[in-house]
Order: sequence, then structure tokens, then C-alpha cells
Amino acid sequence: MKGLRRGTRLGKYRLEKRLGEGGSAEVWAGRDTVESRRVAIKVISPTMVEEFGRSAIEHEARVAARLDHPNIVTVRNADWVGPYFILVTDVAERCLEGYREPRRSPELALSILHDVARGLAHAHSRKILHRDVKPANILLYPGRVAKLADFGTARFAPPRTALFTEVGTVGHMAPEQAYGRPTYASDVFGLGLVGYQLYTGVLPRWPFEKPLDAQANFEARAPVEVQRVILKALSVSIDKRWPNGVELLRALESAMERARQRTTRALRSRSKTPRARASAQELEFRWFRREYGKALELRFDCCQCGGPIGEAMTHCPWCGTYENSFLEGSRYPLVCPDCERGVRPEWNACPWCYTGRFESNGKRPPRDPHAERECRRRGCDGQIRPFMRYCPQCKTKVARPWKVENMTRCKRCRWPSAPRWRFCAWCGRKNHAALTVRSGGRTRAGQV
Repeated sequence: MKGLRRGTRLGKYRLEKRLGEGGSAEVWAGRDTVESRRVAIKVISPTMVEEFGRSAIEHEARVAARLDHPNIVTVRNADWVGPYFILVTDVAERCLEGYREPRRSPELALSILHDVARGLAHAHSRKILHRDVKPANILLYPGRVAKLADFGTARFAPPRTALFTEVGTVGHMAPEQAYGRPTYASDVFGLGLVGYQLYTGVLPRWPFEKPLDAQANFEARAPVEVQRVILKALSVSIDKRWPNGVELLRALESAMERARQRTTRALRSRSKTPRARASAQELEFRWFRREYGKALELRFDCCQCGGPIGEAMTHCPWCGTYENSFLEGSRYPLVCPDCERGVRPEWNACPWCYTGRFESNGKRPPRDPHAERECRRRGCDGQIRPFMRYCPQCKTKVARPWKVENMTRCKRCRWPSAPRWRFCAWCGRKNHAALTVRSGGRTRAGQV
């Protein structure tokens, strides 16, 4: 948008960083110079004002004024500044669309789905259709709180016979909405797509026939009670769907409670039954944890196979999955929003993944007692812990592969590897020798 750049003043707000842009608006991170706090500023393009008029542009602010809910993004200020119309909100940690892979834990996926369902139910109870429920319009805030955003396409509920111009995003619309007849159930369908994508990382495609894409992964990760709610929300026939967000929320909360009770019963039953003899694979996991648990910091179990893994590993060395999230168990005070591994507040970048960059607290990092190397870049005083891939201060890539006593090296990345691993924990390369020594679903190498 012409005339907007870093440092531009719009009233009492100063633009600092462009977060995103579309055909009708740009979103900037900025600062309220009066209250001295960071905000997000949506700036509507003047061409949209010329095309649709001031009243239509102010529509989103009027809709937002009717909505007051912790799971709906609150508009703090709406105003005209010269030719621009601005909407000011709190700054989110990130947009849900930024998750390109299913790296979040099933628990976090359900938490996000529940939060958005609560926000959508509130909007429907106020007789407001969102009409564009998708990951790009779901923002994540501190404390794992998800909020529904962007009511620019929202409308007050029309009669069922009303006909609208097509509004929404291709691939995220219910069939009837594509024909210009959106209803509350259309928003339910959009949220069903979001829920499915949260669990699988895959967006189902038209004609939404069963089985859907990646349905095996969906069934493995989502509680069976929640699966039924999401699949009903994805019914192509509008009459088979939940009629509105209020009914969807009621069904989802009931499913969550039943899943919790089922898990509790299973744990009680397991505690009362005699302990079964450990399988060969379980014995293998125990042996490996005893041998290398300290060196590799094997504090976690893989979400898919239960094998011992460390937070620095990008892949599970036993089943190859890269879907493990360390959001809830990391020893670090913060978590990288891209890979969901732990970080410290004084770091400028995630030392575990390529994309993780963020704003530090500006404090000088204290001496790290766990660091084994220093950054090789001249002028950088970054301290490198074992198995870090990048310097947490300047993002310089670690050049020398790490070593672990009594472990071999991966032929591709040269990082530590073990003959028993089916996959390299650092680059995901398959260990064909370990994969071929299977018989009857059991791993011979695991018999100790």
C-alpha cells in the first residue's frame, strides 16, 4: 500500500513491521505512542473506500462492537486517519495458518478447536455469521488462547431464502455457501475443516468423500468422541450438520467430557490389572534410555510409538514421525511458535529450527552452564548447547556435527546415530538395516 512503511504515523500509532497484506488491507505491528504498548493495526486500502464507500468499510467495526468474548479478537480502536480506516487490536503470537505441518500435540489441537468453537457460538448467539472461518482468521495469544478474527465478511443472519454474492475462501467454504446461501451451518462446516486440519495437517478437498485425506492419522490422534463431532460438522448435506455454533459447542464439550471419563476409567483399570510382561520393543526402549538417556536428554516419549526421544530431535528415531510437540513439557520458560521446542526469553532465534525468529527481551544472555561451544561468527557471543543447530543470538548454523560416545554417525548428516534406530533423529534418513530386521511386527534388535 503506497505511503505506508516502517515508522509511518497514523494518528497516535507508529507502524513498526508489516505482518501481512491482501488485496483490501495490510496488517502491521505497531506501537501506541500514548499508552506505550504494542498493537496490531489493520489498515484498509483507500481504493476499497472508493469502491465500497465509508459505511461498508466501517461494517467490521460495527459487527465487532456487538461481540465481547475472550475467544473473539477485540477491536480496541477503529478510526479514520486521513484516507485510511484502521482497526486496532492486541498483537497475537502468531496466526494458525503459520502451522504448515501437524506439529502440535493432540491436546493443543483440541484446545484450539474448543476455543474457536466458543467464539463462534458467541457470534451465532448474537445472530452474526462469520462466513470465512479458516486458519488465517484464527490467532494464537499467550497462554495457548485461540481467538476468531476478521469479521470483515461477517453479516447479520439472513433469512434462509436470501441470496448473497459469493464470499469466503475457496477450499474453506461449505457447498451451499459457494452457491451464495450461507447459514450458521456454513460456519460449522468451516470450523470442521479447521479441526480436521489441526489433527492431520491436511485440508480435506471437494467432494469431501469418506475416507478423507489422511483419515488414518486423524483417527490415531483425535479422541473417538471428538472425531464424531468433527465428521458430522463436515457433512456435505446441510441437514446432517450441526445447525449452528451453539449446538456444535455443546456437542464438542460433551464429547470432551466423555473422552476424559473414558481415559480415567482406562487408567483405573490398568492400575488394577496385573502388569503384563514387557514386549521386546519396550525392553529395547528401556535399555536405550539407560544407555543414552543422559547424553541425549531423553526426557520424552514419542506421541506415536512411545519411544524415548529428546527435545532437540527433529524426528522420532523409532517411527520417523516429526509430529512431536514439546509445548507442555519443555524445561525452557518459552516455546518457539514454529517447532514448539523450548527457548529462552533473551534469545533472538530458535536454535532448533530454521524458521524460528522472534524478538528477545533485550537482556544480555547470562553465562550458560550447559553450553559446550561458542558461536563461530565474529562479534557474536552466542553460547551453543549440545545438539543446537543454530546460534540462538545470530542464527548462524552450527558447522561441526555433534558427537556422543559409543554412537556411530548418520551417513547423511554425520550427527550421532545408533544401529537400533530405524530413522536418523536429526535428518529423518531411514536406516534400512534396522527396518529390515523385523519379524511378525517385532524388532529383533530390541530383544535384550
